[in-house]
Amino acid sequence: MKKYFFLLAAFGFFLITSCSDDDDNGAENGTIIANWELTAVTPQIPGWDPSACPENPDITFTENGSAMWTLYDSENDCAEFSSSGTWEKNSDNTYTISIPNFGTFDGTVKFSGANKFTFTTSFQSIPVVLTFEK
Repeated sequence: MKKYFFLLAAFGFFLITSCSDDDDNGAENGTIIANWELTAVTPQIPGWDPSACPENPDITFTENGSAMWTLYDSENDCAEFSSSGTWEKNSDNTYTISIPNFGTFDGTVKFSGANKFTFTTSFQSIPVVLTFEK
């Protein structure tokens, strides 16, 4: 009888220690690799107003570290143009992202579920938050 009790106790211990509480559907461990639409820039960057055109800029991050941007020129009847850049994950939530015509920025990525993230960086010493959604 003691053998069965010991086996049952060991089995119960195994079940408790083998389970973890990380069932967040990827919300905290999202992936940047996808096509994203830039939906907000806070505060507004001088010379760049993504909301000035009917279409939002978008970016596709690929597994090989490249990024393809589709932007709209509000000073030229919202003409569409594409530009390539790069991205790199530096640590758990810090990234380096190249933004065409503005440069390369280090910042923090925070996922809000699987379909939204913010990139917090600075532009000319001003903290800026870019919001992306799928």
